[in-house]
Amino acid sequence: MDYSELANAAGPRIGATQEWVFHILREGIVSGKLPSGAQLKQDEISTALNVSHIPVREALRQLEAQGLVRIHPNRGASVTKLSRATLEDMMDVRASIACSVLTSAIPKMTEEDFSALEAIIAEQRNAADLFTSEKLNYEFHDLLLKRAENSIATLLMELIHANIDRYLRKSFYGEDNSREFSILEHERIVEACRNRDPQTAEKLLRDHILGAKAKIPADLE
Repeated sequence: MDYSELANAAGPRIGATQEWVFHILREGIVSGKLPSGAQLKQDEISTALNVSHIPVREALRQLEAQGLVRIHPNRGASVTKLSRATLEDMMDVRASIACSVLTSAIPKMTEEDFSALEAIIAEQRNAADLFTSEKLNYEFHDLLLKRAENSIATLLMELIHANIDRYLRKSFYGEDNSREFSILEHERIVEACRNRDPQTAEKLLRDHILGAKAKIPADLE
């Protein structure tokens, strides 16, 4: 793997060295450029990024805490490979958290919020590539729950997103029919929120999230 290429794709170097290395590796894993099972060798990463082993080691530990990397004693580190059962469990947890947070967010949502959500949906329809579609989908769900101001839920959702989306990207965002159906569901969720109907909004959001289980790759054990 050309880690310097990942660094170039991640953009300008900002922040502490450890955070920079973490960002590069995380983006590589979430984007699929570092696939499940890929070996992550500290020497290679350090040399390619021109940093010492210490920030690389700390970045790998941080990624392990997020479930994206597994560190094997005396054998280095590798990108985790999740089972179908684990992915399904994550989706269940994501649905429960999102629906609970949405209940708190709806009363606080403003007309500005609804307009911003509708603008994202319009962008989704015109998205030119897979990664733009994924980015907009993330922005939609983040904004949908933003007014709840629940930082712990946000942290957990980010962790779950990173682990789930790397497996669903191609089948969920890459198929026109699947993407259009997802956009229509987004529209219905926004409508229910605008109508201050949390019961309907929660059901639509839960069905939307759990419906993605059908998009888990068929070859995943």
